[in-house]
Amino acid sequence: MHIKELEESKIQKIGHAFGYYDYGEEKGLVSCYRSQEAAAVYINSYVRMALKGGMLYTTSERGEGYIAYKLPGQKLGFGASMELVKALFHSMSLKEIFRMGVAISKGGTSLEDRMKKAKKPCIFVGMVCVLEAFQGLGYMRKVMELAYAEGNRLQVPVILETDAKSKCDKYRHLGMQLEGIRDLGAYGKMYDMIKYPD
Repeated sequence: MHIKELEESKIQKIGHAFGYYDYGEEKGLVSCYRSQEAAAVYINSYVRMALKGGMLYTTSERGEGYIAYKLPGQKLGFGASMELVKALFHSMSLKEIFRMGVAISKGGTSLEDRMKKAKKPCIFVGMVCVLEAFQGLGYMRKVMELAYAEGNRLQVPVILETDAKSKCDKYRHLGMQLEGIRDLGAYGKMYDMIKYPD
C-alpha cells in the first residue's frame, strides 16, 4: 500500500525501532551517531524524505510495517533531497558525518553503486521497519513482499544494504542472497543483499 502522508507519532515509532535496535555484540551504523536517539532522529527525517519522494509503502492501513524503495529511474525531487540533508545535520556533527563517510568509503563500492555503474536497473530498498508492537508476527515478510512483487512485475532485482549479521540472516530467511560484505572498521560491517525476480 503506497502512502503519501503519515502521522508524526508513526514517524517517531519508526525512528525508535531503528535507533534502539538491539545489535547484541555487533556494531551497526547506529554507532556513527552520538546516541541512539540521534540515530532515531535521522530515521525520522529519512521517513519524511521517503514520503515526499513517493517511496514509502506500508503493509495495511494499520501500518504494522513500512518499506521505502526506489524504482528504476525514479528521481528524488529537491524537497525530498533537502529532508535527507536536514536529517544528517540534525543528527550528526560535521566531524561525525566526515568520519562516517570515510568509513563507508574504505569499505568499498556498494552493490547499489556497482549496479548504477553497470547501468543495471534494480529496486533499491532504503528502509525496512516493523513497528515494535508488531515484531515477531510475520510482518517483515509482508513488507519485503511489497518490493519483491514490484521486482517480479518489472523483472529487475531488489537490493538493499544492512548493517548487522542478525539483520542479514533475517533477509536471507526471507529469500534474499548475500552478495557481499563491506568492512567499515570501527563501525562494523555492511551486508549487500539481492533478490532476483522469479
